[in-house]
Amino acid sequence: MPCPVARTLDKVGEWWSMLILRDSFFGLTRFDQFQTSLGIAPNMLTRRLNALVDGGLLERRRYSEHPPRDEYVLTGRGRDFLPVLQALQAFGEAHFPRGAVEAGSADAPEGAEAAVISPRG
Repeated sequence: MPCPVARTLDKVGEWWSMLILRDSFFGLTRFDQFQTSLGIAPNMLTRRLNALVDGGLLERRRYSEHPPRDEYVLTGRGRDFLPVLQALQAFGEAHFPRGAVEAGSADAPEGAEAAVISPRG
């Protein structure tokens, strides 16, 4: 794809991916943490985490051999995505303020300062 916007959306354009990245910035690293925070189906979470690892935005690190368990940490490329999430957050706060969205929203993990407002569908 010649367009950098299209190439980026190819890697992170699926909204679950952006919410996983958002939660990564809030310090979440483990499968069960993402699943609890997002309410995402395990098979979808597995696909999105694999895609983010393949895209170089997250790194998979083994933290337990028995049973095998991995955590997912931001890479440099993933950390470089922060201004994009901040821009989405600012846009959402300006145009879709909390309480104005009729459909449900995916909130930040408990204790986090603010979240990117995103529709749940």
